[in-house]
Formats: sequence, structure tokens, C-alpha cells
Amino acid sequence: MLDKFQQKFVEEAQDNVAIIEEALFDLEREPENKEIIERLFRAMHTIKGSGAMFGFNDLSHFTHNLETLYDLIRNDKLKVDKDKISLTFESLDYIRQLLDLGEGTLTDPDDIARQQAYIAKITKYFPEGQQLTLSSKDKAKLAAQQAAAPAPEVKGPKNYLVTFAPLESLLNNGTNPLFMLDDLTALGTYRTVAFTGAVPAIDAIEPLNLYVKWQVILSTDQDENEIQDVFIFVEDECKMEIKQLPDGDILGNKEKLQALIDKAIESQSELKAEDFADFKAAPKAAAQQAAATATQQPAGGAAAASAAKAAGAGAAKQQDNKISSIRVSSEKIDDLVNAVSELVTMQAQLNLLAGKQEDQNLISIAEQMEKITRQLRENSFSISLIPLQGELMRFQRLVRDLNTKLNKQIEFVVEGGEIELDKNIIDHLTDPLLHIIRNSGDHGIEMPDERIAKGKNPTGTVLLKAFYSGSSVIVQVSDDGKGMDPDKIFKKAVEKGLVDPGANLSKKDILNLIFASGFSTAEKISDVSGRGVGMDVVKSKIAEIRGEVTIDSEVDKGTTITMELPMTLSIIDGLLTKISGEQYVFPLSNVERILQPSEVKFSSNGMGNFFEYDGQQMIYIDLNKVFFQGESKIEESKLLIVGQGDKRVGMMVDAVVGEYQIVVKPLGRYMRSVDMISGASVMGDGSLSLIIDTGRLINYYNSQRYKKKE
Repeated sequence: MLDKFQQKFVEEAQDNVAIIEEALFDLEREPENKEIIERLFRAMHTIKGSGAMFGFNDLSHFTHNLETLYDLIRNDKLKVDKDKISLTFESLDYIRQLLDLGEGTLTDPDDIARQQAYIAKITKYFPEGQQLTLSSKDKAKLAAQQAAAPAPEVKGPKNYLVTFAPLESLLNNGTNPLFMLDDLTALGTYRTVAFTGAVPAIDAIEPLNLYVKWQVILSTDQDENEIQDVFIFVEDECKMEIKQLPDGDILGNKEKLQALIDKAIESQSELKAEDFADFKAAPKAAAQQAAATATQQPAGGAAAASAAKAAGAGAAKQQDNKISSIRVSSEKIDDLVNAVSELVTMQAQLNLLAGKQEDQNLISIAEQMEKITRQLRENSFSISLIPLQGELMRFQRLVRDLNTKLNKQIEFVVEGGEIELDKNIIDHLTDPLLHIIRNSGDHGIEMPDERIAKGKNPTGTVLLKAFYSGSSVIVQVSDDGKGMDPDKIFKKAVEKGLVDPGANLSKKDILNLIFASGFSTAEKISDVSGRGVGMDVVKSKIAEIRGEVTIDSEVDKGTTITMELPMTLSIIDGLLTKISGEQYVFPLSNVERILQPSEVKFSSNGMGNFFEYDGQQMIYIDLNKVFFQGESKIEESKLLIVGQGDKRVGMMVDAVVGEYQIVVKPLGRYMRSVDMISGASVMGDGSLSLIIDTGRLINYYNSQRYKKKE
């Protein structure tokens, strides 16, 4: 377990890795820029020196070689090129893995051999005679470890044991685990084992619970990252473990493997990597033997002392400056926001008590407390806001990797990266954005020769744009690719049984079919996308944070996917209303005006109910009908004008109680299917109020109108 100083080093090292990654994108555009090269070198030097100080010896050793490469570049002994930049990106991934490992020194012989292979890739660029070597002590240690446990074969497929144990609640978010197993097994040849020992008796089964877990023995040419990507959207909702098995034809030894599987099923005990130890391993490749011996070790005490001195000098210099910011763990921020949320509820109780007591002193105290609570709420939420810019590096890296993997020319452009969002929203948003951008690169942007034939620039553009819209944040991902053909989408939807062949759907309705589970128009499955898993999960992930996602596309012009998101999740300013005696809350930011029915003229026809306001005829929704199958008495009601995006409608309620700060609590699993309600809140008197999702309520009402019309 890391002590607090080591943990501090890991956090700062991760920041330096991000600095290096950002600088690499700049260096790719300006390979001769000495300032960028110096920035890279300084960050690497800091990681190396601090790593040695805090016992991360293998991390320091590896980074020292990378630092040496860039020392040669900054001294004009080597030139920057695409291969060296790609190698540096790959090395940063490995540094992150070492940081996640959280161990100072590698002990597993496979891990040691893997590091030597990475180092061999770096040192091949070093001039003759400048390559560093292992000390005799380390050579002896590595030789003994390799003799005891030979490193795995480099060439040919590798064998993995993948354990996938979903939480019981996985099905509740619309995720189908069988789709993920299909994705996993598409990576190579396999045997799947299902463990059903946790399935209860028939009378105790909860239909929405998942009781099965799986293990897959997989032989594949892909690396572990490709396996992990299969489970990218459910990492927090399952136990997922990947263990590398001995090389060789494990799956071909059918009798021995079947006996192992039968034993595991009978005992309902998970297979372990050790169970495969006596399967015959393939011989080690001579190429890896050579790579393992072409290694380096960082310079000894002098280098470590120099790094320590540099780190100490940097710390002393920092002490001379006024501290303008501090690092706080996200858990502490979450605790603060939760405490403020509870304070808001208590404040509502105090206001209620003060009103009942009619004590002017108590009322005055309650008013002052309300001002302080509101200020504390705003300050605590501003602390939890982080700029979207901090997540953009992984998107840039994704597009760069797509260029290499797909042989395309794609430029990634960002507008509005300084926009700030609640960190919990960004946490939920990152995975959907990764999937959308990956789809834009794979399905959207054409190959360069195809773009030239269409009269386009051979380099396609993926634009990520963020901006404020009222109390919401709009995040758009656009590409200038081939767009989506509604006819092709409709035909595919008919093939999959999603729509009737004779259905009369608008273009918008057809485009929205891509959010259906398992839907894909990809002509072939690739290792990037095309298996029909993802866009349905994107929609559900955005819905979890009270957001909406829409799509617009033109053939040969491109596609735009728009996500409308709240700026915060925990507390909102709400308008409390009553409908048939029950309390409902509207987000105050969506309410434009409250009207008396006597101020407007009402009418109705076969398409719905209307009223005239501000020279326009607008729809209104009688919420008594929606929620209680009753009917409002117009002369005794209130009419709210509610706006959501480009939609403005009227909503009829029985009474308006007033404005309140509302602490949003999530609904239980049995109410997750009620799209018109986004949450609930406990009021000052202990009663419950449901929070109306205005956008979904409007969509639901329109769908009912269209059904009536048909």
C-alpha cells in the first residue's frame, strides 16, 4: 500500500505524463520547436528524479531511457519523426501502467522482460557506444528470473483468461451482457464458461437482477487494451479481470481443457491462471531473447543525487511563491457537496418552522441562513466544476490512433474547451464521447481518395464544440464525412424488426433508430466499431445525468450529434407546483413565465390543445390528464410557459407554491422507466416532491398526439 508521499508522487507524475502528452501533439505539428522539446525533457526529468526518490526504481529506470532519447534530440543528435513520437505515446501508456501498478520495483519475470522489450525499442535510436547496460547484479537477477519463468512468446496469438462478473443491477441500465461477450469472442478463438450457481430458486428470482458470471479462455492477436475496451461502459458495474495464460495451443488440447472446465462448473469455482500451468507453452522467440538482453539501467547514485537536488531546489523555489491553488481529492469534494445538499434540506425545514412560529427574530435568522446557504452552495459547486479541456487529451490521442489504424487523415478540432462542468457529469460524459468520436472516425470520415473523388479535402475534420445555453451546456460532435443515409438506416431497421416496413417515419425519427440496442449499419465488423454495441448505451448514459442526445445528418455533408446537459446534478433551483394535491417541481431555468388562464385564449382540435400567447399559437399540456387521467379546471389553474431547447409549450398545473432550492435524489430502480420524472426531493416538512423532466414530458406528449392522429 502506498504511503501518502508515494501517493502524492503518483498524482504529480500523472500530471507530468499529461504535460508530455499535450506537448507531443504540439511537437508533431512543430518538430523543430526547441521550446516544446525542452518542455518534454523537463517533465521526463521530473518523473525520473522523483521516482527514484520515492522508491519507484523501475519507473525511474524506464523514464531515464526515454529522457536520454530526448536529450539526444534537444542536442541535435537525433531528429524528431513520426515513429519516435508514436514510440513516446506508447511509452507514456506504459508509464501510466507502472503508476497504476503502484509498486516501486518489478518482481514478476514477465513484467521485467516486458520492460526490457520496451527499452530495446527506445535504445535502438541511440548512437553506437552510447547505449547503457545493466549492472552485473541486475543482469544476474534477470537471468535467474528468466530461467525460472521464461517470458511469453512474442509472435503468434496470446492466451488470456477473462473473468466477467457483472453486478446484479447491470440489466437495469439497458446493457445486454451477451453483446459484450459477442464482442469479446470476436477478437479470436475461445471457450466460454458460464457460472450459474448464484441463480436462486424460481420463487426468489428478481426479473431485473443478473445472477450469472462468465469466464472466457481467449486466444487472440490483440493486446489487453482491446479486451478492456469491450467493457469500457460497464467498468464500474462489474468485476472484470484479465490474466495472461501460457502460450501454446491451449484450446486445441480439448480433452484436458474440458476436464478443467467440468471441474470448475461442478464446484462453481472460478478458473485460475495457475490451473493452466501444466499446459505446454510455446518456445520463446529468439527475437524476444535478443530484446531482453538489449537493456539499460539508469545511472546510479550521482544521477539520483542530482535529481534529488533538482527536486529540492524546485520545492524551495515554490515555497518562495504565494500558493494560489491546492490539490484536493475528489472524495473530499463529493463529501462537501453532499453535506451542502443536506444543509439545503435543513434550511428548508428552518424556513418552514420560522413561518409557523411567526417569530420575527427566528424569521430574520432563517433569512440570513438562507443567504449563507445559497452562497455556500454556489461556492461548493464552483469547486466541483472542472473544464472540459482536461479530458480533451484522450480524444486527441484517440483520433491520432484512428489515423494510424484506419489509414485515414482526420483532424480533431475543439471549440469551447474552457467550458466547465460538474466533475460527475464529465465522468459520465467521457465514455459516450469516446464512442461517438470513434464512430465519426470509422463510419463518418471517408478514406482520402474517396474524399478527393467527392471534391472534398483529403483530410476530414471531427469537431468537438461546447457552449452554454441557458442553464444547460451543449456538447456537439460533428464530422464532415459521408453522413447517414436515412433509406439505408430504415432498411436495416426493417431487417432487424425494429420498425414495420410500411411505417411512415420522419427523417428525425429514422436517424434516432441508431440509438436502438444492437443497431449498426457497418458493412463489416472492425476492431474499432461496427458490432452494434454502443449508441444505445450512449443514450442511456446521457439520460442518467438528465441529459438529452439528438442527431442530425446530411448525406455526403456529415453528421452532428448534440448532447444537452445540466451543469450540475445535486441541487437545482425549482418551482414547486401542485397537481391533484401532489407536489411536482419544475427546474426553474426551464420556466419562462407563469400566466393566469384569463390572460390567454384557449382552443383545441384533433391535434391537441392550444392557446394564443405573444402572437403565437402554442400547445399546452394538461398535467392532470398526464399523471392522473383527470382534467384541470382552467379558470382555477395556472399556466406555465416552459422552454426546453427550441421547444416552448404551456403546462397546466393546479397551483404554484413558490421557488425552492431542491436537492435532487435519484429514483429507485422500479421508477427508472418513468421517463417524465428525473428525480425526487425531500421538502422541509418531510414530504416528497417529484421533479419533472420537461424535455421528456414534451416528447411523450407529442408521441401520444401522433398516435391519436394515426
